[in-house]
Amino acid sequence: MKKYYEEAKYNAAFDRCVDVMSQMLQKYGHQVLDKLEQDAPQGVEHSEESNQAQLLTDKAA
Repeated sequence: MKKYYEEAKYNAAFDRCVDVMSQMLQKYGHQVLDKLEQDAPQGVEHSEESNQAQLLTDKAA
């Protein structure tokens, strides 16, 4: 376990928070991305950054 804070209880709380957030991203991330794609204007072209982000999400899935 990496040390982020001086007190052990704060490190444990931070690690739990990171675990919960990563589990939520894994569970709901694709739903959020789908919703963002639906809400985005259809005529707008994707930038290079969004294409790179899509590649990363595809690799993670």
